[in-house]
Amino acid sequence: MTKVPRTVVPFRPPARRRIHESVAEQLRDAILDGRWQPGQKLPPERELAEQFQVNRTSIREAIKVLEGLKLISVRQGDGATVQPLADASLSILPALIYHGGRLDAAALAEVFEVIMPVFFEMARLGIERARPAHLTALRVLRAEVADEGRDREERFEAGRQVLVLVAEMSGNRVWQMLAHRVCDFLRSEPMRLTRHALHRDPGQIVPIIDRSLAAMEAGRPEEARAALRTYISAVGDAIMSLKVARGRVQATGGTKR
Repeated sequence: MTKVPRTVVPFRPPARRRIHESVAEQLRDAILDGRWQPGQKLPPERELAEQFQVNRTSIREAIKVLEGLKLISVRQGDGATVQPLADASLSILPALIYHGGRLDAAALAEVFEVIMPVFFEMARLGIERARPAHLTALRVLRAEVADEGRDREERFEAGRQVLVLVAEMSGNRVWQMLAHRVCDFLRSEPMRLTRHALHRDPGQIVPIIDRSLAAMEAGRPEEARAALRTYISAVGDAIMSLKVARGRVQATGGTKR
């Protein structure tokens, strides 16, 4: 297999918030960018401390963070070895999609490929089991998403709460847990930056909510499910069809809020 040349970004002295977190973030991004392949060892603590211009204690704490993410394994006397990405914690997903100021469209497509069928099934159960109180709550969320006087991220949050509500409608605690975790993922900083990079508009889901509400109120669950599937499929298709050089698109710092 031909190796794609990679640009090696030099490490920078970390910001003075919590130094080890900044170090861990940069090392994480370097691993995700392929600077070190699975099976390779990270440089010794002394060398990393010199590159980051920090003490070795900060490096050790950063290594613990990476170990907690299961990006590396550490054996005393043998250093830190990079692990296959498939073994990493799911909490790495937001950074996998957006790190180092870059959006990885291929990773984003992979995530949506998994999430879409999950949304479909949860929506099916939620619509089948919806009660009048759920429809009232859905109207409230719909109004918040549609309110252009609100902050854009507040409107996105209302849209995420629609997902939580649909999970509650299903009456299934596992779906509810999953919906909350997916919302945590969607509200993470990397995903916020991704939304801005892709110029997403929270108001796009309002007509979908309207069609779903009308169909549920009229006792037409098939139409309600079809409306939600149309929206989910459209979002997924847009992500899957992204054409970007080397699977990445550069996110600008001037995106609108």
